[in-house]
Amino acid sequence: MFKSLFFFSFFVYSFTIVAQKNDQQNYHPPLDIPLVLAANFGELRPNHFHMGVDFKTNGAEGLKLYAIEEGFVSRIKISPYGYGKAVYIDHPNGITSVYAHCSTLIGRLDSLTKLTQTKEENFEVDIYFTPKDLPVKRGEVIALSGNTGGSTAPHLHFELRDTKTEMGLNPLVYGFQVADTKAPEIKGLKVYALTEDGYQIPNKSFIKTVTKGKFGYYIGGDLLQVPSDYCSTHGGIGFAFEVVDFFDGAPNVCGLYSSSLRVGKDTLFQQRINQISFENSRYVNNHKDFKEYSVAKRKFHKSYRTKHNPLEIYPTKNQGVLPISPRDSFPIAFKALDTKNNAAELKFTLKVSDGPMNTTETIFPNWKYFHPDSSYHIKSEQVEFYVAHHTFYEPTLKNLSTKGTISLGDPSQPIQFPITVKLPIKKGLTNLSTYYISVTAAGGKVRPLKTSFEGNWFSAKSSHLGTFQIKRDTIAPSLIPLNFTGTEIEITKSRLTWKVKENQTELVDYDLFIDGKWQVLEYESKGDYLFFDRPQGMLGKHKLELIVVDSCGNKQVWTKEIFFK
Repeated sequence: MFKSLFFFSFFVYSFTIVAQKNDQQNYHPPLDIPLVLAANFGELRPNHFHMGVDFKTNGAEGLKLYAIEEGFVSRIKISPYGYGKAVYIDHPNGITSVYAHCSTLIGRLDSLTKLTQTKEENFEVDIYFTPKDLPVKRGEVIALSGNTGGSTAPHLHFELRDTKTEMGLNPLVYGFQVADTKAPEIKGLKVYALTEDGYQIPNKSFIKTVTKGKFGYYIGGDLLQVPSDYCSTHGGIGFAFEVVDFFDGAPNVCGLYSSSLRVGKDTLFQQRINQISFENSRYVNNHKDFKEYSVAKRKFHKSYRTKHNPLEIYPTKNQGVLPISPRDSFPIAFKALDTKNNAAELKFTLKVSDGPMNTTETIFPNWKYFHPDSSYHIKSEQVEFYVAHHTFYEPTLKNLSTKGTISLGDPSQPIQFPITVKLPIKKGLTNLSTYYISVTAAGGKVRPLKTSFEGNWFSAKSSHLGTFQIKRDTIAPSLIPLNFTGTEIEITKSRLTWKVKENQTELVDYDLFIDGKWQVLEYESKGDYLFFDRPQGMLGKHKLELIVVDSCGNKQVWTKEIFFK
C-alpha cells in the first residue's frame, strides 16, 4: 500500500551524503558577529515561504556586510517594499548570494545606484550588471545592514540561489553553520477526511492537543479515534502537525525543516525543505492549513498533498492520503527533524469507529463549487471574470453574483493565480483615471486594485476572492513636514523628513527637486514618510519642490525656500 521503509532509509542516507557535500562549502560569514537566527528557510509566511534566513544584527543597523565569496554584483534592487535595498552577487560555483534590507550600499555599488536613480529620476530601481562592472572579493564589504523595505526590525535577510534556475536554496544545508542543539517541538495534530485527490471534505476535521512529557510527545491515551464517516470508498484521511523549532542564542520561533509520517513500517509521507522555487512559493497556501494560520495563527504543516501541489519539498511521490475502513487500527509515528538531526517524535494508535461510511457520491457538485483543474470565463452585462487553471487549491464555493452586488468565490479561501475582473464603464463618466476597482476580501478588508481601461470596461487583476465594485479617488495624498516646521527658514538638519499618507489607493510617485534639479528622495513605506539626506556641500538658499502622486493621478505639491546652514 505504501512505499517501503527501505526506500525511506535509502533516501535519508542519500540526503545525508548531499548535505555533507554542501556543508563542505567554506563561505565567508556575511557578518562579523556570531550568526544567530531570527528566522530560518522555509518558514510559513503569508502567501509565501520564507526564502532565506534572517540573521540577527544585535538590534542595530549599520553592521558591515561581507561578500561570502568572490564573484560580481549581478543586480542591485532598491524598493520601499519587500527586500528594501538589496544586493545580489553571482559566484563562480553557480550560486548567487542575496543581502536584503540594507541601510547603505558601499563604494561603487552606492555611486552607480545613485547615478541610475538620478538618470531615471526614480528612487526605485532594478539594475543588472555584467561580470566586469562590479567584481568583488571574498570578504569584501559591500553594504551595511539595515531595516529597509518590508523588514519590521533591523536584521540581515540572507539568501542563496541557484544562479541559472534562481531556485531558492536552504543556507543551512548549503554551507552555513548555525549553532542548534534544540529539537523541534510538536504542538498539535489535525485530522481531515479527504477525497482521493487530497481535497478536504467540508466539516470533517478536528484537532488534538499534543503534550510533551517525560518520555516524549503524546496525545491523550496514545489513541486517536476517528469517526467511521471519515471513511469513504474514494478517499481516506490525512494529517497535519503543528511544529515549531528554535535555534541557540535566540528565543525566536522558527519553522519546520523535515518530517516523516509512518503507518506501521511504511512511509506514508515526507517533507524536507532543501530548496523552493520562487515560482511555487505561493503554494505555501496549499501546504499549510490556511484556516488555522489565518484565523488562529497556528502553523500546521500538512502531511499530505493535493493532486496539483507541485512543491519541491516532498522527496517522494507519496500523496499522504491514508485509506481507512470502519474498525481499522494502525500504529502511527510522526517524526520532525532540523538540519542538525535534532528530533521530536509522536507515536499513537489510530482507531476507526464502527459505523457507516460516508457514501456521498458527489461531494463537490459543479453547480456549487469551482474546481482546481478547471478554468472559468464568466460574463454578464455587469461583470466579466477570467479564472485560470489551478487558481484554486481546493474545490471552492462559487458564491457567484453577476447582478447587483458583484462577487466571486469564498473570500476566506486563498488562490494561486490572480483572477481578472472587468466592470462596465457607465455612460457619462469623466476623468476615468480617478476610478478604480476594489475587492472586499476576508475580514471585510477593502483592497484597491491596479485598474486599466479596455474598451467600455474597467479591468483589474485580483489576488483575492470577494466582492468587487468601482470606486473613485479624487483626493491627493497628504504631505506634512515631520522634523521641521513649515515656518522654519534656516535649517541645520542633515535629513529632512515628511509624513505622507494616501488613505484610499496607493502612492506611486514621489519626487524632490531642489533648484529644479531632481534629488534622491527615499520612501519608508512602513512609517509612511519620505526623507532626504542633503549632501554636506549643500549650503545657502535653495528652493525645494516635493511632488507626490497616487495611483489615480491625484497630485500633492509642497514648495518652500530654505536656507541650509
